[in-house]
Amino acid sequence: MTVPKIEAYHHKRKALYEVTRDLSAVAMGFLPADLIIKNGKLINVNTAQIQEGIDVAVKHGFIALVGNSDHVLTDTSTKIIDAQGRYLSPGFIDSHMHVESTMVDIRSFAAGILPHGTTTICPDNHEITNVFGLKAVELFHKAAEGLPLKVFLAMPVCVPSIPGFEDAGATITAEEVAKAYEENWAQLQGEQMNFPGVIYGDPGTHAITAASLKAGVILTGHYASLELNKGLNAFIASGMNACHESTTAEATLRRAQLGMYPQQRYGTAWLDMPNTIKAITENQGIDTRFFSMVTDDVTPATVAYEGHLVRVVREAIRQGVNPITAIQMVTINTAQLLEKARYIGTISPGRAADILIISDLVNVTIDEVYSDGVLVAKNGKMVVNIPRYDYPDWALNSVHLNKLSANNFAIPANKTQKVRVMRVYPGMVHTTEEVVEMEPENGSLISDASRDIAKIAIFYRHQEKPGLTGTKGLGFMTGATLKPNSAFASTVSHDCHNLMVLGTDDDAMAVAGNALIDAGGGFSVVVDGKIKAVMPLPLAGLMSLEPVETAAQQVREIEEAIKMAGCPADSVEMTLSLLGLIVLEELHLSNKGLVELKPGQPPKFVDLVVS
Repeated sequence: MTVPKIEAYHHKRKALYEVTRDLSAVAMGFLPADLIIKNGKLINVNTAQIQEGIDVAVKHGFIALVGNSDHVLTDTSTKIIDAQGRYLSPGFIDSHMHVESTMVDIRSFAAGILPHGTTTICPDNHEITNVFGLKAVELFHKAAEGLPLKVFLAMPVCVPSIPGFEDAGATITAEEVAKAYEENWAQLQGEQMNFPGVIYGDPGTHAITAASLKAGVILTGHYASLELNKGLNAFIASGMNACHESTTAEATLRRAQLGMYPQQRYGTAWLDMPNTIKAITENQGIDTRFFSMVTDDVTPATVAYEGHLVRVVREAIRQGVNPITAIQMVTINTAQLLEKARYIGTISPGRAADILIISDLVNVTIDEVYSDGVLVAKNGKMVVNIPRYDYPDWALNSVHLNKLSANNFAIPANKTQKVRVMRVYPGMVHTTEEVVEMEPENGSLISDASRDIAKIAIFYRHQEKPGLTGTKGLGFMTGATLKPNSAFASTVSHDCHNLMVLGTDDDAMAVAGNALIDAGGGFSVVVDGKIKAVMPLPLAGLMSLEPVETAAQQVREIEEAIKMAGCPADSVEMTLSLLGLIVLEELHLSNKGLVELKPGQPPKFVDLVVS
């Protein structure tokens, strides 16, 4: 049966304190229910059991009864759904992700992920906040209003990621963080990426921590170091509740042992979970209550063709995790991580009626998705229509750069030099530092495709502001295997999102960069000196206003063009986007120059040429 779409659907939500009398009346059989789902197999995440023959009664978007509903009253407006023995699961919760990484706005994103069973997200919108500052947080909050998706916004706290080492379009201090909580624009703290600032006692970083603790929100972290004793303890002791940066089973288990929730990451390019999940599969009988799973960064192609959190659950099951345990890690465990288990995360009385009807538990086939008791998706398709948001002009005009020429990429040199080179690893978030000897040509150091050495540049692309100290950084990278006369450009360049251009020819790099200056941001690929593909991202230079399916096709065109340019890796645009993320080990580039971050050491600037 086809379910008609509702035009311009605006989701309305009540608070529990408003409806407790009605919920108890429904449970007692004194008042009709709004929705009854009968004859289900309940995935009871509270006790890790499957319960047969369970009914669920819903009123005002909350669960009133779980058990036998024969006595529950109905009327002509009551919807009765026969689950026919299918499984009933709580809606999935993603406690750490970035909407901007899907390259669509929050409204298109909601329509893209709800059919895949994700009913709650905690987006850290530090990408757009790096571009526009606190007004981006308010804008994001407004754009998410009326969605049938629960959005708990994680306040960005690293804008820029390490103050003094790069220039973003704005600066976030403890004052802005406190205001976001006071205005209820944000409900938790976003990832604290400046872990060196935390563990080495930077006053500004700890002032932000204090603002979050005073507000009574949970603090999420980003401890991107392999040092698991003094540094990790210092980080957790400073109030950090969760972290998605563990890449090994040892690091994952250590976080859980210390009372921190490891958020095991399985995104499009950062595929850590099959390694981290061994903390569970190789420790039979371990208590898994502290373990959760997140997507962090996924492209629209991943969402459209593979799903969202459901993809992570499926992979955990393939890795040997019991299906109930896998579902617990994206429901009750995550709700407890967020300190919201009295509201979401279980199919229990008094909780929001976020319910999935699943026909195949092993393959996690989701037939129907209910948000607050409203059917929002069926058989992989939305059945309600989420209207677009009308964004202000300032949000759609964020690239403030003059046209580039080959001269903007020149690195002068008059003799043989030993230079630092960043090596990337497709599918991984870190780089390593290598030293390579290079011969100048016509007074400059140039790319060398024969040795897989490409030039990289990062240009400050935001509005002019007082105190701006760097307009561009230049360096070299390897690992992309780009062909001669090829280039890739992006304004999705974590986390300051300046314009990043890399390539094997200065002229080709200028062509790629100028394509994005004209487009207002996005991705561009140059092959044989000519533009091969452009994906415009007009919202902050980070997001499209198109549906997920349209953006997915555009990303595929970019990825195919990158392969034509010589790089065979899948979704490599995500790996390349991290070349400017200076809070990751080991060598990265900002608009101010090369930044070195090694285990157990604070970050520092280093010269391109090794003396």
